[in-house]
Amino acid sequence: MSDNDSTLAQFDVAGAERLEKIYLTPDVVRQREQIFQLLDVKPGMKALDIGCGPGLTSLALAQAVGNDVGNAGHVDAIDIAPPMLQLAARRCSAQPQVTFHQADVLQLPFETAAFDVALATQVYEYVADIDAALQELVRVMKPGAQVLLVDTDWESCVWACRDEARMRRMMQGWGQHIPHPQLPRTLVQRMQRAGLVDVQVHTIPLLNMEYSTDTFSGGMMGFIASFVSGLPDYGPQLVADWQADVTSMAQAGGYFFSLNRYVFVARKP
Repeated sequence: MSDNDSTLAQFDVAGAERLEKIYLTPDVVRQREQIFQLLDVKPGMKALDIGCGPGLTSLALAQAVGNDVGNAGHVDAIDIAPPMLQLAARRCSAQPQVTFHQADVLQLPFETAAFDVALATQVYEYVADIDAALQELVRVMKPGAQVLLVDTDWESCVWACRDEARMRRMMQGWGQHIPHPQLPRTLVQRMQRAGLVDVQVHTIPLLNMEYSTDTFSGGMMGFIASFVSGLPDYGPQLVADWQADVTSMAQAGGYFFSLNRYVFVARKP
C-alpha cells in the first residue's frame, strides 16, 4: 500500500466525518484560533491551505483575504481525500474566493512563486518524502512569503490510565498510522534545508481534565481504537480494554489527557 493509499484509507467518508467532529470540539477550535494569530494574513493575499480537511481553516483564510468587489484575495485549498474536499466545499460554498483541488503535496498544481502565505496542519507527518514535499512548498511561495506548519509528536501524550504497559502498546500501535510520528523533532532542520529561514517554534498544549466525546481526547479515542484494532497482534479486545480503562478514570475523578501541538512559522527569503 502506498502512502497515498494509506492516507485515503484513513479518511474515507466515515473517517472524514469523525475528524470533522473532532475539529469542531472546543479544544481544537481554541487551538485553531491560537494558530491563526501567528499568521500574518491580509486582504488581497493569495493563500494556500495544504491538507484542508473539512475546510475550517479554508473558511478562516477566505474571510481574512477578503471577498470585496475588486479585491484580488484568493485561497487555494488542497487535500488528497475526496470526502474531505466534499465537506470543505460545502462549508465554503458562500466563499467564491476559495478554490479546492484534489492534489498531492509532492506535486502542487500551482505556478512558481504564487502564494503569500501557506498553512498546513497535521499534513507532513503523513508524507514519507517530507524533504521533497517541503521543497515543492517553497517553490510555490513568493519571496518573503510566510509558511506555518503544525505537527504532533504523540510521544508528548500524557494519558492517565491504570495499565501503563497497555497504554504504551496502544500508543506504539497508533504511531504506525503515519510515516513520521516524531516529525517535530527534525522539522526545523528540514525546513531550513528546504530553503526557509527565520524558523520559530511555538507549543500549544491540548489539555482535558474530564472525559467527554466533545473533547479532543474523547474524539480521538474512537479514531485511535478504529485504527489500532485492525493491526496484527492487537485486535478489538485489547482496544476495548484500553478504552474501558481510560474512560473509567473519569469515574474516579482522575481523568487526565495532555498533548502538545508544535507550530513552526518561517518565511521564504
